[in-house]
Amino acid sequence: MAGTRVSSHLSILLLLAVVSLCAHSAAGDEGSSSADADGYAGRRARIAATVAELLSVHNAARQVVGVPPLTWSPQIAGYAKDYAHSRRGDCAPHRSPLFYFGENLFVGRGRHWNATAMVASWVAEGQWYDYGSNSCAAPSGAGCLRYTQVVWRNTTQLGCARIVCDSGDTFLVCDYFPPGNYGTGRPY
Repeated sequence: MAGTRVSSHLSILLLLAVVSLCAHSAAGDEGSSSADADGYAGRRARIAATVAELLSVHNAARQVVGVPPLTWSPQIAGYAKDYAHSRRGDCAPHRSPLFYFGENLFVGRGRHWNATAMVASWVAEGQWYDYGSNSCAAPSGAGCLRYTQVVWRNTTQLGCARIVCDSGDTFLVCDYFPPGNYGTGRPY
């Protein structure tokens, strides 16, 4: 519980620093109007907040099992964004075709999903994972693979993208490098 509080405080501090930098950067743009700069700064701040939130939820789960935190990869996030946009029409949670990343997908009804709620659904699978036997006792239709990808010991980088599909539902894809869930080893 204390680790979660520390992680939340660090996320808030990171967000404040990014907002400050974005606002300062936007104020220095002489060729744009104040409204454009404010809109740009606001968008950048929302993106930075989402990135910080995604990392915070992932890293809180990783801290519980004693593995190092993930870092954000803009390159991986770019791939995730391209793939998310390709799913806009059907919002179907199908794995992307490039298998050199680990991948978690989330689809939620409606557009009002935050990063914490989406990633928490993956982390919640940890309740069914038994480290001693390296097995999953999830009920039918559920599993542990999204959780084990979140906490995979060798994974170091994360990139995600969130979109609202044409249906109005929310689609999140998170890609991980190096990928997890391979071989017969334990995730941590």
